[in-house]
Amino acid sequence: MESTDPLSELEQKVGRLEGLSDDLITVVDHQIDAVVNSKTEQIEEYVQQYTSLRGVFRDEEQEFINQLRMTLNKVGANEAEVRLESLKECYPQQKDLIADWQDVLEKQMDILKKKQEKLDGLLEFAVEKNMQLMHSIYSMHNKKNTRYSSGGTKEEISSGIALNKEA
Repeated sequence: MESTDPLSELEQKVGRLEGLSDDLITVVDHQIDAVVNSKTEQIEEYVQQYTSLRGVFRDEEQEFINQLRMTLNKVGANEAEVRLESLKECYPQQKDLIADWQDVLEKQMDILKKKQEKLDGLLEFAVEKNMQLMHSIYSMHNKKNTRYSSGGTKEEISSGIALNKEA
């Protein structure tokens, strides 16, 4: 089923990409909230949602690229790079529309990138704090961390070993 307007299918695909990127942004926001509130079950749930959505987004992105390639080939721009900039040259009368698509996609990707960086920063912070906590736990010394050597003298046992022996 051939569309009368060669750009209408591309416009629909841009709309789907925009919607999916909105969904990805929402899921990353939920992930950030779950990390801040230390809700591990929610973190796992949102990671699964993100992974699933990311797969769908990649498929849609590939379909968009294929459609863009076909559209460029239809107007004889077989040698042109498969980019929206190339499409502007082939459809100068639709230059503004194509520029709007570019703006929408670039803004969405920029927002998603910033949100992802924020999430990564939070996770790095959590890992660092967890390492510090574990170090504090393992460096504590108390009466359970001692033993008597074969010579009858008291010796310290490192906390990690003492914790493992108690378990």
